[in-house]
Order: sequence, then structure tokens, then C-alpha cells
Amino acid sequence: MPRLTLFKKILVITLLLSLLPLFVSSAILLMNLQSISTKLTDEISRTDDRQATQSLQMKARDLAENIRDFLHQCESDLLFLSRSRLDRSTLLDFYQTRLSEVWQRGGSATATQGTHEFRPIYRSIAIIDRNGMEQTVIRNGQLVPKEQLRDVADPANTEFKSEEYFRRVRALKPGEIYVSHLTGFHVSKQEQLAGAKDPESAYDGKSYQGGIRFGSPLYDSKGKFSGMVLLTLDHQHLMEFTQHIDPGKGFATLFPSYQSGNYAFLFDDEGWIITHPKFWDLRGVDQTGRLVPPYTAHSKKEDVDSGRIPFNLDHAGFIHKSYPTVSAAVRNRQEGFVDITNVGGAKKIMAYAPIFYDTGDYARHGVFGGVTIGFQVDQFHEASRKGSRLIDRQLGEHRRTSALIILATALVSALSAWLLSRGISIPLRQLTESAGKLAAGDSHVRVAVNSSDEIGVLANTFNYMADELDLRKQSILSTLDELRKSRLEILDERNFKESVLESISSGIVTFSPQGRLTSINRTGRLFLGEGLAAETHYTEVFKGWGVLNERISQVLSKQSGYGRETFRFDHGPGKTHFDVGFFPIGADAEQGLTVTLRNETQRENLQEEMMRLDRLASLGKLSAGIAHEVRNPLTGISLLLDDLHDQASSSPEDRDLIKKALAEIERVEKLVNALLNYSSPVRAEFRECDLNRLVCDTVLLMRRQCERQKVQLNLSEGEVPPLRLDPEKIKQAVLNIIKNAQEALPEGGRIEVATSVQDGYAVIGIGDDGPGIASQDLPLIFEPFFTRKGAGTGLGLSITQRIVEEHHGKVRVETAPGAGTRFTVELPL
Repeated sequence: MPRLTLFKKILVITLLLSLLPLFVSSAILLMNLQSISTKLTDEISRTDDRQATQSLQMKARDLAENIRDFLHQCESDLLFLSRSRLDRSTLLDFYQTRLSEVWQRGGSATATQGTHEFRPIYRSIAIIDRNGMEQTVIRNGQLVPKEQLRDVADPANTEFKSEEYFRRVRALKPGEIYVSHLTGFHVSKQEQLAGAKDPESAYDGKSYQGGIRFGSPLYDSKGKFSGMVLLTLDHQHLMEFTQHIDPGKGFATLFPSYQSGNYAFLFDDEGWIITHPKFWDLRGVDQTGRLVPPYTAHSKKEDVDSGRIPFNLDHAGFIHKSYPTVSAAVRNRQEGFVDITNVGGAKKIMAYAPIFYDTGDYARHGVFGGVTIGFQVDQFHEASRKGSRLIDRQLGEHRRTSALIILATALVSALSAWLLSRGISIPLRQLTESAGKLAAGDSHVRVAVNSSDEIGVLANTFNYMADELDLRKQSILSTLDELRKSRLEILDERNFKESVLESISSGIVTFSPQGRLTSINRTGRLFLGEGLAAETHYTEVFKGWGVLNERISQVLSKQSGYGRETFRFDHGPGKTHFDVGFFPIGADAEQGLTVTLRNETQRENLQEEMMRLDRLASLGKLSAGIAHEVRNPLTGISLLLDDLHDQASSSPEDRDLIKKALAEIERVEKLVNALLNYSSPVRAEFRECDLNRLVCDTVLLMRRQCERQKVQLNLSEGEVPPLRLDPEKIKQAVLNIIKNAQEALPEGGRIEVATSVQDGYAVIGIGDDGPGIASQDLPLIFEPFFTRKGAGTGLGLSITQRIVEEHHGKVRVETAPGAGTRFTVELPL
């Protein structure tokens, strides 16, 4: 940082006094102008928003009234036809005269302007007799041949495989009208796009084919039901109401841009979308006539990718919370607008209005549905942006003018300040240069005194200081040489001690006689934590280390009990067994106490594992020998008892006794087989398997047995990739745990089985809400032949543990009295 000289100080102070007020006033003026600009821009934006929103609401309201009038016109056509002669010529004439203009796209990318033509309003006209048999049907301008007429009393015979209009119309009174919801086969995303990137460019894709049924009953002169008239409104004419609206351009368009957000759509009173640029959003049924479920947060990925996800506003809250709000408001016969973001990511304002209509299925809410018109938010603010740019230009010109004024003022102020500071700083320059030479080491430099004012006094003082410095310099240099030698010796000794302490694998911690931490090596910080600071009391250092604090307190207070002891602590995997030493510093610990910590966990674990393996090996040999020696005599005894049981001379009491003996022998035989399986397990055959399916099969195997015991067995499957394992052995392990859980619930209860993936392991969790495992039994549950059940062998969990270890996995158990037990099996992916 450059030195701030007296010349510079006077110069800076003068400039600040002259320029600071100018800068402050200009900044305040600019901030006020900027604030006015921001407020004006915001007011213009709010005005644009209000005007655009009112315009959208008015368009939505007018469109809703047009659709209502159109539906009432369809009712009038139906009533007119039901009162007319229903011969073929009348029906054909009616069909051909009910036309409406359709503006549609061409069949390829070259026909982007589309064509205008008049098409029949009704997809079909049908006369149906009292039994549901079609008598006359006109479809696509042609009379349907008699052999193709169907019995529509069965919904499966209707056009869309599940329609019940015959039953609904038959239940009406004379003059009443049935109006259905939109019905048609669902169109998937691939079918509409046909390889195109978006709906606007999908000229050759599939269109939605469906309609709304209008039906009226026919009664003969005696007042008996004789049949019905059915008109099917072609869905294409509903699309005409919304397909050509483009509020962004302010005029009609052949096909709206979905990505821009500037389009309109209709939805019915149940929230289903019935007109939309994306045909796969429309309500529809599959080829069997079942309604395709709506798009939700839980929809399958393959359904989303294929576009098999019709849109229902009541279920679309996960996309934007305003969608269910709009649907509910329309059912309450309300209109308004909301800010929304569609699936394509466009932020827009969406105005909505209800279509008042209460015929047929729509009498429930008194609305046919709702009209929505969306407009992209950014396009509302074009006027405010133009005004903001004009204001910014004016502010820029003002800034340039202010900058020129400030620059001129600064030049004049700088010149005045330079002249003033120069007159003061020249007499001091010689003194400054001499002081610099003195600081550089020239102790012989002196300053000539030419005045008796304050500067002269300062020069005399400087000369005296130079004399004193010359004398003390020599003394300091000799002292520094001695200190440098002492420092090097101390550093060498300290580095040697630190190197020795840091290289030791044991933790070494020292405390003052008052129990305050004085030092700790690197291994000690690994055991006790990196955040320990000097002067921390030993109760905080060893917090959570059990009786260790009491042991240190005893050593410090009684000044006895030195030496090494082994302790067991629960400080996570690999830190459970420690050899702890207590050694005094000085006579009777007058200078403090040293505590050493050595981790003996691995050695203890190896000893325990060797003892367990020795027990299992001895048990395997003993089991094989016992099983071999006992099985042959058991077979002979069983055959002899069978012969005695079959002899007719035996009394019933004898036969009962023999039967019980045979049952006990069979129980011993099962125990012998379990011993053989445990002592000589079959070698695992690993292959790639679906773990979810394997666990599901095991749960199905146990479900009936659990139901007889009033135990609810539930399975929750997570996403688990295929992995290599022995399916039969894993099934046996899962079966053993589920059986134990079932036996723990004699009065009924619940067993939860779940699969998941965690940290590179496939996890199987099996939990019950039984009484739990006693704390004294928990360390023994995986030991062979340990059981609390009178009829058990005690080998189930031991076999399960061996199967999991054979798969290089782990099995853990968590239990609490009265809160149930949970086994967790982890298999490496």
C-alpha cells in the first residue's frame, strides 16, 4: 500500500471538502430518478396485467356462452328428430343438413395453411328399439348394413366397449334428455406426434376420434317405452371452439403453439380435459373400454414416456397447485384467473369461466365444464419495457452531464489542493529523506536545523534519536545472536518429542493436576475428536466413555491406581475395546497425569471369531456323527413299530401308544435331518435373480398360514436391480425369519416385509409388532440350538446367518420390549 504523505493528505482532504457534497447530491438525485423509473415501470406492468386479464376473462366468458348455446342446439336437434318420422330418408336428410365449418390442417408439412370445409356435426345417428337392438344407424354419411347392427343393451357391444347409454336413456321420462361425458379411444403421444418433435409440426399424426352422446326415449301411443334416438356429437366440432384461439397474436391460428402457453382448452365437470393441442391429454378409454387413469405424481415412467396419461385437473396439483383450484371454482360456478406454469414450462396467466349447462350427467354441478385461455406472462409487459427503456435513456443522458460537471469541478479542486499542499510539504521533504536513510541502516545521517519553529524542534529531536539508536543497535545485535542459538536448540528438542509422540499408534493425552487438557497427539484426536482445545476438563474430553471419568477422578484424587486396564466402549465399528493406561507426571502426579489409549478391538474380534469358528467346526463334526449313528437305529425302530401298529391283535390302547411313539420318532428324524443340513450345507449356486420376485414368492408361500393365525403379512417392494445370489438359500433365510416372526404373534399381529437399496447393498427388512426379544437372549439368537420354543431345533437363525455370510452380506437385529423386532438382511449388489 503506498505511503500517505502530508502532501497527499492535504490534497485528499481538499478534494473531499469540494467534491463530496457534489457527489452526494448527484447520487441522491440519481437514486430518486431510478426509484421513480422503477415505480413507473411497475405501474405500467400492473395496468397491462389488469387489461390483459380482463380481456382474457371476457374471451373465456364469451366462449363459454357459445359452447352452452351449441349444446342447447344439439338438444333441440335431438328433440326435433325424436318428434319426426324416423325413416331412412328423414334421417339422411337430417344428417346432411346439420353441418358446421371446420378449419383443419393438411396431411403434410406443405399444407400449413389448412382447409375450410363444412362437416356433419354428428358423428352418428342411431335408432334403437326397446330391447337395445340398433334398427337404423348412419355413420360417416352412410347407412350401416343390417348385418353390422349391434345389440347395445350390452355395453361391450357399443362403439367404445363400455357405454351404458341404453340403460340410462331407458330410465328417462318422455321429453327428458341424456347427455354423456366425452367418450373415445385414448390417443398416445407417439400416435399423435408420429415422429414429429411437437404437436404443432405433427401433420401426419393420429387424431382423437370420440364424441358426446345425446339420447332421448321414444314412447308409443300407450305410453310404453318403444326405443330411443341417439345423436353422437363429433368431438372435432368441440375442438373448433378452442383449437384456433391464439391470444398472443390477437387473431386466429390454424393450430396453437403449446410451448408458448398461448392457447385455450376445455375440461368437463369432473376435471377431465376434453379439448387440447396435446391429444394424449384428452379423456379416453383403452381398447377394452376401461377409462385410462389420469396423470398423477405416481404415474409410471413408461406411461409418462408413452403419453398414456390423460390430464385431470383435480389430480394435477403436483404440477401446479392452481389446477385443482380452477376445477373446483368452475364446479362452484365461479370465473376468474390464476398464475400458472404448464407441463411445458411456460409461465402464463390463465383465465377461466364455467359453461353453464345442467342436462343429463351435468345436472350434478350445473356446469358442462370450464373454458380456459392462457397467455404468456412476458408478452403482457411489452409496453412497460418500452417505457422503461425510454426512461433509462434519459437517465443515461443525465449521468453523462453530471459526470462532465463533476470532472470539471475535480480538476479545479485538484489544482488548488496541489498548490496548497506543495507549500507545506517542501520544508518537510528533507527531514523525510533523512529519516528514510536512518531506517535503511545509515545511523550516521543527521539533519541540518535551519529554523526554530515546530519543524526545527522536530529536526533536533530526530538528531537525538539517531544518536540513541546508534548506541542501542550494537547492544541489540549481540543479544539477538544469543537468542537465535537458544531458539534453534529449543526447536530441535521440541520437534524430536513431537515426532516421537505423533508416530506412536496409541493415543497419549496429558492433563494438569487440576484435570485440564495440556496436550494430545494425533492418534488421541482420532479417538476423542479433532475439536478438543487446551484447558478442556477431562470430564468433557472423555464424555460418553463410561466409567473412564470416574477412574481418572480416582487416580487424581488418591494419587494411586496407576497402570493399565482393559475397557469396553461402544464408539462405533472398530472402536469397542481399549487398553487404557494411567501414569503420573512427576512424583505423585504433582505435574499432572498421562492417559494412554490403545485400540484392541481388532484383536478382541479376531479372538471371538476364532472361538466361534472352533465351536462351529466341533459342532459340525459332532452333528454329523450323531446324525449318522442315530438315523439307522431310528429307521429300525420305526419299521418295528409300524408292524406292531398294523397287527390286528393289538388293542386300541396299544395302537395309540405306538402311534404316539411313531410321531415322536418322526420328530427326532426331523431334528436329525436339520443336524445333517447344518453340518453339511449344500454349496451355493449363484445366478442373477430378481430379489423382489423371490421375496414376493416367499411372502405368498407364508400368507395363507399367517391368515389362519390372524397375522397380517404385508410386502413393500423397492426398486432393486438384478443381482447374483442362490435363490433357494435366500428364500430359506427369509422364510426362517418370517416363521420366527409368525411364531412370536400367537394372538395375531402384523409382519412388514420391505426391499430397498442402500449404500451399495440390496436390503430386506422384516419387522413384527410382537413382544420383542429379551435383552439377555439377544447375544445368543444366532447360536446353534438356542431356542425359547419347546418344539424348535434352534437352528433356524444360525442357518440364516451362515447363508447371509456365504453371500458376503450382513444380518442385523433391532428389538425393544413390547415394540416388536426387526431383522435387516444386507446383500452386496
